[in-house]
Amino acid sequence: MLNFFCRQEYYPPMPFEINLRYRIPFNKLKKWRVLNVGAGSGESGLALQFPFLPCKELTFLDIHQPYLDRAAARVYLAEKVNFINQDVRDFNTIGYDLVLMFDILEHLSNEDSFQVIDDIKCSQVVFIPLEKKFRPNVFGVKSQDHLSLWTEDNFKCRGFKTEVLSGFHEEFGEKFDALWAIKYQN
Repeated sequence: MLNFFCRQEYYPPMPFEINLRYRIPFNKLKKWRVLNVGAGSGESGLALQFPFLPCKELTFLDIHQPYLDRAAARVYLAEKVNFINQDVRDFNTIGYDLVLMFDILEHLSNEDSFQVIDDIKCSQVVFIPLEKKFRPNVFGVKSQDHLSLWTEDNFKCRGFKTEVLSGFHEEFGEKFDALWAIKYQN
């Protein structure tokens, strides 16, 4: 039975900039299989919205099992929820309708990241920092190291619609931009 507090009317308050109800087609989700690459620590504003996605199927993919364990402890609106401990570079995304990658690609080399996004043949939504230098890994988890830097053009040239959120991130007293990159397939 669905947890009482996981209903849509209890959707967490979110700033417009990261509110997924305005970024992904909520009206289609009930029929869609959705892949979220990188469960992460589950504490970001984006991650707090996953329990409220009314998907046919929601799959969390992460290379770090403790993050998946944390995600598995939550209750979700999705009809079916899966947790897969695997590297995205070795994962087949065929069969999914939507792939979400929030703060993921900067943890791979540019070459590996380009291969990942180019191999995905369904709709994709990417949220990524546009930092000018590598930030330190404060999590102590090797997969959290930053290995690549990104620009808006990296996505525009691949057919993504982009939106820069100026000064969205702030860490260690330094502000830097974030980027939404969205490509919907028919």
